Amino acid sequence: MDAGAWLAWLTQRAGDAGPRFAAAVARAAEPERASGLVIRFVDALGDQGLSWLTRAPRALDALVALAAFSRWAGDIAVRQPGWLVDLVDHQRFRQVLGRRSLGEALARELATRDPDIGVHDRLVRFRQREGLRIVLGDALGELSFESVVRELSDLADVLVQAAVDEARTRLSARGVAVHPGFTVIGMGKLGGRELNYSSDIDLIFAYKAPDGDEGEAHAAFQKLGAETIAILSEHGPAGWLFRVDMRLRPEGDRGELALSARETIDYYYSVGRPWERQAMIKARAIAGDLALGQWLMGELAPWIYPKLHAWSELDHSRDMRRRIEGKASARDLKTGPGGIRDIEFMVQFFQLAHGGKDPDLRGRATLPMLRVLADRGVVPAVHAHELDRHYRFLRTLEHRLQVWEDRQLHELPAAPSERESFARRCGYAGAIALDATVERARARVRELVARHYLTPTQDHDAILAFLALDEVDAELATRLLAPVGFADVGRAATRIRALAHEPFFVLRRGATERSLAQLLPTLLVQIRQTPDPDETLDNFAKIVSAVGGRSTFFELLASRPAASRLFVDLAGWATFLVNLLQEFPGLPDDLIDVLNQPPRRLGAQLREARALIAGLADIAEPLRFFQARETATIAVRDLHDMPQVEVSRRLSELGLSILAVTYERVVARLGREWGFPVEGGRPTRFAVLGLGKLGSGELSYASDMDVMFVCDPGGSCHRNQRGGEEFWTRVAQELMRVLKEGRLYEIDPRLRPWGDGSDLVANLPAVIAYWAQPKDLWERMAMLRVAPLAGDPELGRTCVRLIHDAAQGAPLPVDAGTQVRDMRKRLEESVAGRDHVKRGPGGYVDHEFIAHFLSFGVDRAALPAGLPVGDSIRRLAELGRISGEAAEELVEGLVLLRFVEARMRLTAGKAVSSLPTEPAARERLARRCGFSAVGELDLALHLARESGRRWFDRLVR
Repeated sequence: MDAGAWLAWLTQRAGDAGPRFAAAVARAAEPERASGLVIRFVDALGDQGLSWLTRAPRALDALVALAAFSRWAGDIAVRQPGWLVDLVDHQRFRQVLGRRSLGEALARELATRDPDIGVHDRLVRFRQREGLRIVLGDALGELSFESVVRELSDLADVLVQAAVDEARTRLSARGVAVHPGFTVIGMGKLGGRELNYSSDIDLIFAYKAPDGDEGEAHAAFQKLGAETIAILSEHGPAGWLFRVDMRLRPEGDRGELALSARETIDYYYSVGRPWERQAMIKARAIAGDLALGQWLMGELAPWIYPKLHAWSELDHSRDMRRRIEGKASARDLKTGPGGIRDIEFMVQFFQLAHGGKDPDLRGRATLPMLRVLADRGVVPAVHAHELDRHYRFLRTLEHRLQVWEDRQLHELPAAPSERESFARRCGYAGAIALDATVERARARVRELVARHYLTPTQDHDAILAFLALDEVDAELATRLLAPVGFADVGRAATRIRALAHEPFFVLRRGATERSLAQLLPTLLVQIRQTPDPDETLDNFAKIVSAVGGRSTFFELLASRPAASRLFVDLAGWATFLVNLLQEFPGLPDDLIDVLNQPPRRLGAQLREARALIAGLADIAEPLRFFQARETATIAVRDLHDMPQVEVSRRLSELGLSILAVTYERVVARLGREWGFPVEGGRPTRFAVLGLGKLGSGELSYASDMDVMFVCDPGGSCHRNQRGGEEFWTRVAQELMRVLKEGRLYEIDPRLRPWGDGSDLVANLPAVIAYWAQPKDLWERMAMLRVAPLAGDPELGRTCVRLIHDAAQGAPLPVDAGTQVRDMRKRLEESVAGRDHVKRGPGGYVDHEFIAHFLSFGVDRAALPAGLPVGDSIRRLAELGRISGEAAEELVEGLVLLRFVEARMRLTAGKAVSSLPTEPAARERLARRCGFSAVGELDLALHLARESGRRWFDRLVR
């Protein structure tokens, strides 16, 4: 409708509600369609419709949303306006009914007899009404993708069941008796409960005939199947239900419409083809005799998921995918390159490959199985997450294509005007923006699917020959290993063959070769995905050298891809942890056990650490093992997409638990020797305060600990009459010694009052006196992340309040900004010539200094001590000290810079913050950080540092 006609209608009919109607329509993706639907709806319902649109809270929004979402649903709303009123008034569009409730609703619909409306028309009306409900919930954002596809599938289930029932009734009226043992198997997206808005439904019929009546029963079941299809496909006055596709049945179009369950089983086990095996992954009993259908699927499960596959059969999946793609249009979201089928076929391939041994991989729906593949380590979690996101995106676009006119479409519109209209209906500014998003998504899908699925894996026989031959077969080695990306294939071949050599002569080499051959395809794929395959293989060999029976170890990894992924990730991304695995031979097994449990918090870590050292004189060794295992656990979860903030928090909690139990042991031992110090009849107190990243829970790998020791003044020890402060100084010294000599943590106490030249432990009056005097800005900034860690909690909190109030609340000098900029410049100069992500220009010290500088003068209640830098920046934005834009950019840059630093430290095992300058090393770092090329890493770092420096210059003044 043109603008003039709409304005005239508003003036004549809408009255006082006109401005509201006009505003709602103006916000629509296509205002002309929206205004036209509003007028048609009001014309259909009259003044009552106008009144309802005016008063009902979401009525107008619902109608406008339908206009941009589905012409088909909009037409239904005009033909049946009462349905829309009911859906909105009772908010039924938010409901997820499921099969049972839908079946009950359909039964009520069919029980209401109206001689003017036949059963078929009632079924069509039910589909349209429930379809309108689902579309409206989708259009208003009330139903998730999963809810939409499950509701569509459950709706199809109950309608197919109703069609079977009606077919029986019709046949009975014609004198054809049909026995009850008839089942309908849903295939494809219907079987997987992931149906589209306008999908065909793929069905298979099977039956169980009474003994002695097979001939007549067979003919009757054929008629029942044919009548069911006719009802589902029939075009009546009200419309139609579904297009039915029976080509997936045994023998396809040439086969009988229905076979007995036993004939069906015999067919698949005798002549079932690889593509049929893959298709049967989705098979689900949906109607008729469900118990018979479920029994049939149980009987077929060993055929669908054999424990051992001929590799050529599995490889057929790739060939089929390529053939389908070869016939597809580039605009086809479903079957084109990087389309929906890429993801579905990849998931089904791995289900076939591993489902025989892992029942959890026998599910029907794509997204849940993708998550299981990630859990099992078959597909990296970060890639599974990406594919999940792209799958939802592509399926959602496919829905938008189909729901517009209830047509089975998979191709983006070719005509420019239609493409523009479709883009706007999908929320994009135009076709260019939509096309760019689609191209990026499909390119990434194809990249990931090619990496994990479409690139052929080598067959088992070739691998076994490669391992078993006395001499390396150069041609075979090249065929197997060149695709992995080894720089030196010959050396890699020697290293891999050496893995099959047991160090103990009593163990048979043949068993080790077979178990390694079983593992090697997965192992090579996983190694190929690491930054430096040669280094990964070397490190993996070190891990293997630390285990006992290699055959058993390889069998474990082959049966549990997640365990294999764990050790390959450590070998490829965390070299220093590999050295720990060598140092502690029992650590690999322990690590697998811990990773099978939920992440543990500080309390659980403290309890285990205390239990590990109970009764032991030397506590360093068990704590070193504990630290190694927990660090490796954190690293594995880090490599599998744990947020960097969470990684830092868990590393900090690990450090705190080791510090706390070491402190407890040191105090207990010295207390037994000296006696605990007492002053005025009360024990004196001691506290360990954390500063910097330790205080704010932001430790990285290989971080040291900045601390301050404080105690009560005076006191004496009853066993040797030594002073209390001497006792606590000895505690601090012993704590530092145990942590350092045990290679646990370096303790840095230099930020204490009066620095290096002062007592190691400051008593409370000294702390009070020190902070009563004005302090340099650098020292005040250093104290903003102070937090109590160990010792007496009340003393710790008292000191933190005292120090933090003085550091944060004292007035600033007039040249504060200049002082901070000068400090920052000196730090830059200290790393001149190095590409330093921490201290260099735009490094994350910029972000820390911004947070600290802007914290001055803020009340402690609004900005408490010990906050992580990112949280401080966000809080400052909430307080209006910086803009939301600045906070968002700064936090994003901070996370990236610290993430890159953490990746470098995972490899080096020491506190490194300088980027490598050698091109190959920098390329490896880029891959370790998840970038496909060093240019992408450099660009991301440049943007983060440029942003950090820009905001530093603006805010620190």
